[in-house]
Amino acid sequence: MKIDKFLVLIIVSIILLSTFTYWQFKKLAESLPEIKMPEVEIPKPETFFQPEIEAKEFISPDGKLKFKYSSDWVEMPSEGWQESIGEAKILLFLTKFKIEKAAFASLIVQELDWEKGLKEVMEKIENEAKEKGGEIKFLDLEIGDRKANFKARYKKEEANFISKEKIILGKEKVYLISIFSLERFWPEFEGEAEEILNSVEMFNF
Repeated sequence: MKIDKFLVLIIVSIILLSTFTYWQFKKLAESLPEIKMPEVEIPKPETFFQPEIEAKEFISPDGKLKFKYSSDWVEMPSEGWQESIGEAKILLFLTKFKIEKAAFASLIVQELDWEKGLKEVMEKIENEAKEKGGEIKFLDLEIGDRKANFKARYKKEEANFISKEKIILGKEKVYLISIFSLERFWPEFEGEAEEILNSVEMFNF
């Protein structure tokens, strides 16, 4: 079973709301100079929200998969998810915030113990979406030699989200790289999602 992307978005949105509330409070304080605020030393907003961006590289533990992403993606703890996703193992869990636009996206790399072909993997993804009370529509699908790229719209009663994903079939494992956000946020991240997936390299598959 893959990780429930909708559940991830709920948790990330709670984190975002807390951060955004802090940012709004700072803006309000700056717009009311006549009110003397307590002198508390806190990080400067531009330092807190605009860290220096560098290129980073992810390499899977077996050294067979790697890709590049920017350092403004924040690593999230993945330990608490392992029990809920069964045979899937999270190798990387990142989130990116655009505070001024109140937008966020997540990037997850999963290792799946599925000895299946690409067609069976796609069907399993579709069936799991239905089992969780939603549906998935593949908007773009490109299938190559032991790999597939697709863009998808996941629909649930609570909300819809968009993803760009890559499936890679190894000899014994399947790797799934997913970048997703709520549908209204997707235009903020689509270009970068494409760059990340285009940077994926595979070795000795």
